[in-house]
Amino acid sequence: MSFAKPNLCLDDVPAIVTAAPPTVSKTLKLVMAAFVVIGLASLFFLLSKDPNQAWTTFQVNFMYWLMLSAASAGFSAVFQITNAEWSRPIRRIFESAVGYLTVAVIPMLVIYLFHGFEHIFAWSHEEVKGKEVWLSANFLYIRDALAIVLFVYLVRRIINLGLAMDINAIRGGLTGVETSKLARWQDKQFDNLASNGDPTTKIRELFSSRGYLAPVVVACYGFIFSLITWDQVMSVDPYWFSTLFGPYIFISGVFAAMAWNAMGVNLARNIHPLFKQKIIRPTLHDLGKLMFGFGIFWTYLFWSHYLTIWYGNLPEETGWLIIRLREEPWHTLAWFTLWCTFFFPFLFGLSKDIKQVPELLFAGASVVALGVWLMFYIMIVPGMFEHTIPLSFLDLGMSLGFLGVFVLLSIRYLERVPLIPFGDFYR
Repeated sequence: MSFAKPNLCLDDVPAIVTAAPPTVSKTLKLVMAAFVVIGLASLFFLLSKDPNQAWTTFQVNFMYWLMLSAASAGFSAVFQITNAEWSRPIRRIFESAVGYLTVAVIPMLVIYLFHGFEHIFAWSHEEVKGKEVWLSANFLYIRDALAIVLFVYLVRRIINLGLAMDINAIRGGLTGVETSKLARWQDKQFDNLASNGDPTTKIRELFSSRGYLAPVVVACYGFIFSLITWDQVMSVDPYWFSTLFGPYIFISGVFAAMAWNAMGVNLARNIHPLFKQKIIRPTLHDLGKLMFGFGIFWTYLFWSHYLTIWYGNLPEETGWLIIRLREEPWHTLAWFTLWCTFFFPFLFGLSKDIKQVPELLFAGASVVALGVWLMFYIMIVPGMFEHTIPLSFLDLGMSLGFLGVFVLLSIRYLERVPLIPFGDFYR
């Protein structure tokens, strides 16, 4: 798969440095804030009505937005490893998910502190022989919280190394921009990113540090989120297990990240002229190709998972699949989910022209984002509701609450950083 080169060079740096923060309308921020209020109200109302439904939906959203933000922010490491120059105009859009990732452990702590896990996991109120220690609430939530915090630290570290290169280039006078136009970057919030001494030497050191840290971040993503997947999703049925389940779910997070960033790129082009000028059709095409490619890989993992269980035909394995894929009411929803996550994006991704039109890319990505959310719903909810699909407007309201938090924190990140990374030009 070949990628286009970005239309960026040293001559563009002054425009990046002096660019104003994104002008996000107050209306959009108010709508997102209203979504947060709606989400909280939906949670409290549903808790009074049906705690089982409330906590299972909350768990679905916790896992969906956690995986999405971790994969999206983690792509800062992937772009470093692959030296993906084509991605330069959109990297900060991916990295903006670190805003939500930083607080992503909070929903899990809410589930733990308010005993929501008792309404999600059978092992919380019945003994599972051979797994009593591993599936104990205290041990499970402590190890998962520590794992998330570790990943947040690593991701924030690698993102801050990239920001530090930009700040050192600015404060070191490498950009050629007049000092009078640099007041924004002299703010004390950037003091911890700036260093004394020769800025070029420091930028080389920072770039080298990113190079060493990037593989660690990618490896930790695979290990940490396999662990969390086994704990937070697979253990909904404590007697069912699959060694492939961890990779399947963390690739689902990557697939969702591609979809949400395809939508985010379209929005970014509408809120800032720098994004509109530098995110060109070939860049959109490259992003669309990645979404197409990860969609095929996601389907490969799904099929490998299904086929292995099917020909093994072991009762402790097939029961989990039969409920979700072969029996109503989940059978129809499962096929709709597969249409959203494979059939539609596959046909959509075959067209080069469609992937280069921002509005069409946004529309296609939104279908994928919905499909991955439904996949998490099918994975988790049948553990409590085997014979009915309890989806309601309150579940939608709760999901809107998570969306509001995600968007507001992403906007906040973009408002305070250089919109396109450039510091490594000076190494």
